Amino acid sequence: MRDTTLVKTRALFLSFAALTTGCEPLADEFNFEREEVPIFERSELVPPPVSAPSNLRVMAYNIKFGAARTDFWFDYWGDQVQLDYSVVAENLGNIYALVREADPDILIVEEIEVGSRRSAYYDMVAGMLEGTNLNYAAYIQTWQSRYVASEGLGRVDMGNAIFSKYPITFAERIRQPDRTDISGLILTFYLHRMIGHAVVDIGNGRTVGVYGVHTEAYDRDGTKGRQIEQIYTEVMADTMPFVLGGDFNELPPTAVKIDNFPDEHPITQGTPYEQPPYTPEIMLPFYNDLTPWISLDEYGTTDEEQSKYYTHSVIGPLTEGTNGQPGFWNRTLDYLFIPKNNAFEPGKSDVLQSPGRQGIKSDPLLLSDHAPVIGTWIVGGAP
Repeated sequence: MRDTTLVKTRALFLSFAALTTGCEPLADEFNFEREEVPIFERSELVPPPVSAPSNLRVMAYNIKFGAARTDFWFDYWGDQVQLDYSVVAENLGNIYALVREADPDILIVEEIEVGSRRSAYYDMVAGMLEGTNLNYAAYIQTWQSRYVASEGLGRVDMGNAIFSKYPITFAERIRQPDRTDISGLILTFYLHRMIGHAVVDIGNGRTVGVYGVHTEAYDRDGTKGRQIEQIYTEVMADTMPFVLGGDFNELPPTAVKIDNFPDEHPITQGTPYEQPPYTPEIMLPFYNDLTPWISLDEYGTTDEEQSKYYTHSVIGPLTEGTNGQPGFWNRTLDYLFIPKNNAFEPGKSDVLQSPGRQGIKSDPLLLSDHAPVIGTWIVGGAP
């Protein structure tokens, strides 16, 4: 969900720029519409248990750059800016353990970093490959700044990633619209949303597409809506079987609770981190024209029913929210979709909210501000 305003004042930027020389730009401008990205391999490949599978276990997970339940300055529940390497390594180790337990064939990850100061320059793409049974990865960089002055954040290299047990034969990032409600100076050091797209060879001449997304959270100019419309147009034009997953920062179209969440700190009001009104209706085309991992019938019509599939909470169980209660999942922002003529295996789709869900032993509430969403995709023909 998170978003960060990067530079507070022009004077701060100019004072830093005056001290900085060299060929490396202060921030990557991302001047492209589509761009192929490199593919990485595990140092020692782990043979997949099934050759040319008819079913694929798929999972999407926002890992909060290995920060687990650290309360950061931009959430207003804490003042943390940087993490120690040992803390990041421990947090990521716990996430790798959860991934091994869930054992996805395809994993879509948001908020993964490879060279950021706040996460002690930990390479999380390599870490995920070496710490799990996933063999291949495509890193979809969305934020590359040599130095972010705000709060002393420093260097940032963050993005999304697509992991697979089966070979990734092609990967690209597709530029999404930028916000127009922030200054050009801030936008220079801001993250740029991308649609990640990969093609995976599952054997016997069969390939599938994978899309990973993470849209805006705090825009007030309709950028998130434009990004979600672009995602819909992009996947609906695909002619091969595909899975779309990620953090849409938007509620399902029938969500009962749409405001006054207990993890929104009162002092965010009037700041860049105040939650804009959700617009759940913009998710309806995905439910009408694709197959969701959790149908709206399963999702239910009451808060009690829908809470079983909540995927996000800013605060964790060690922090009390505005209602005096410890943090727990309180809204659904993360999704999986496949083509309309494809299906998810009954009983295998879920939100991994707590130990015991789908047989896991890890506690996802302690590992990130998002819970993983998972399903077993019965791979079918073209949409």
